[in-house]
Amino acid sequence: LDRELEAATGYRRGGGLRVALDDGEWAGAPAAVAEQRASGVPVELVDGLAAQRLAPGLSPDCPGGIHCPIDGQADAMATVSAFATAARRLGARVEEGVGAAALETANGRIAAVVREDGGREACDLAIVAAGAWSGTLLAGLGVRIPLQARALQMLLTDPAPPRLSPVLSRFAGGLSLKQLTDGAYLIGGGWPALILDEAANRWEVQEDSARGSLEVARAVYPPLAGCVVAERWAGIEAFTPDGLPVLGPVPGTDGLLVAAGFSGHGFALAPVVGDVLARLGLGREPLAHLWSGLRVGRRA
Repeated sequence: LDRELEAATGYRRGGGLRVALDDGEWAGAPAAVAEQRASGVPVELVDGLAAQRLAPGLSPDCPGGIHCPIDGQADAMATVSAFATAARRLGARVEEGVGAAALETANGRIAAVVREDGGREACDLAIVAAGAWSGTLLAGLGVRIPLQARALQMLLTDPAPPRLSPVLSRFAGGLSLKQLTDGAYLIGGGWPALILDEAANRWEVQEDSARGSLEVARAVYPPLAGCVVAERWAGIEAFTPDGLPVLGPVPGTDGLLVAAGFSGHGFALAPVVGDVLARLGLGREPLAHLWSGLRVGRRA
C-alpha cells in the first residue's frame, strides 16, 4: 500500500495475539481457531510459553492464545493523509473542516450535497460515509439504517523501550494493546466514554472506564505497570445491531451509495471498502460477494 500511495502509512506486520487469562477463556480457543481457519485465516493455537515468546512480558497467568502472523498495525493519521495526498495527485479536491448538511435529489437520483457553510456541490454520485452521522444525512431522504452512536475511549502512555511486536487482545474482551513506533503504548478495547452532544461531536472520558481499561491492560501485560498515561480521548462511532456495516447502493435513489456502521472496524476495512465503492460508482465489477450480505435494508 505504501508503494501504491507513494507515502508512508506506518504499517508494520507484527502479528496479532488474542490471549486468555484463565482456563475458562481458554476453553473456547479451539473452536475459534477452527472457525477462522474455515474462512481461510492462517491462525494457530499457541500455549502459554509460546505466547510469552511472541509477546515478552505477557502475564504468566496466560494459558495460551491464538496467533495470526499476518496481522499488523498502521498509523491512522499517516494513512488518511497518504490516501488524501494520492487522491489529490489524481485530481481529487479534498476539503477539510466542511460538514455535509443535507442531500438533494431530483427525479429519483442524487443531485447535490448541501454544505454546512451554505454551499452546494452538484453531483451525479454521492457516497455517504459519515460515520455516526450517516443516519442523519440519509434520514433527510426518508432512508432509515439501524445505527447507534457510541463513544469509545483510548489511552496513550509515555514512550517506553521497544518490546511488544504483536497487537494484543483478550478472549474476554476489553483490550486492544499495541506499541507504537515511538515506544508509546496505545490502549483500547471498547471502553465507553460519555456522549455530551452527538451532533457537535462532544464527548467526555469517564474515570471508571479509564481505570478499568488500564487495569485489564496491566493484567494481561504487566510491563504497563511502569508506564504513565499521557493522553486520553474518545471518538464517536456508529454501531449496528449485528456488528456488521451497511454497504452498497441506497434503493430508490440512483447514484447514492452508503458505507456506515463499521462498529469499530472501519480503519482496518477501509482499503477494500474503498475499492468496492469505487467499482460501484464507476459501474465496474462490484465484487458483490464481498458486500451483498451488507446491503441497505437488510435485517441487522
